[in-house]
Amino acid sequence: MAAVRRQQARRICAVTLVMSLSLFVASPFVTLWSVSSALQANDMRALGSFLNWRAVRTSLKSQIVDSVVGTQASADDLPEFGSSFATAAVSNAVDLNVNATNLGSLVGQVMPVTPAVPLESRVAILHHVHVRFLRPDMFEASIAVPGHDQETPLHLQMRIQGWRWKITRVDLPSARPGHRIMEASAASAQAALLVR
Repeated sequence: MAAVRRQQARRICAVTLVMSLSLFVASPFVTLWSVSSALQANDMRALGSFLNWRAVRTSLKSQIVDSVVGTQASADDLPEFGSSFATAAVSNAVDLNVNATNLGSLVGQVMPVTPAVPLESRVAILHHVHVRFLRPDMFEASIAVPGHDQETPLHLQMRIQGWRWKITRVDLPSARPGHRIMEASAASAQAALLVR
């Protein structure tokens, strides 16, 4: 009788472990599906809840600074001054513009406006998505963005924060490495980010 109970307890533990691992492995995919649904529904509030704003701003700043400043500076330039000025300008522009209030316009610049995608088409899009776990708490996805066929895919990195997956890094589509991803322009005395 005791042996039967031990065997049942082992089976229950094994089933619980398998179910827990299955739920864990499925959880980032559920988050990506929820992000996609929020984009389709144009629900920027829901989309914003999946973002770690500070980490996303930091990733965008580094991309933009790298594309604006570049890795080469001529000997005649003032690379340290120019670099620090560009870094400060980019940092201020990103801090002012990359927030929940402007999320709709930022998404509109990256993602073309398309009609609602039926469920079958959303499943077909999965063929253009590459995903992998980098660590148990870090997941990345590369997505070929419609309308950006000649560019690199949109790259998202997610981490578990507060018991849920949050997007912590966004690499925007670009024509090829080394070219500008974004440029800052002043219009009506207000900085606006223009995605290239």
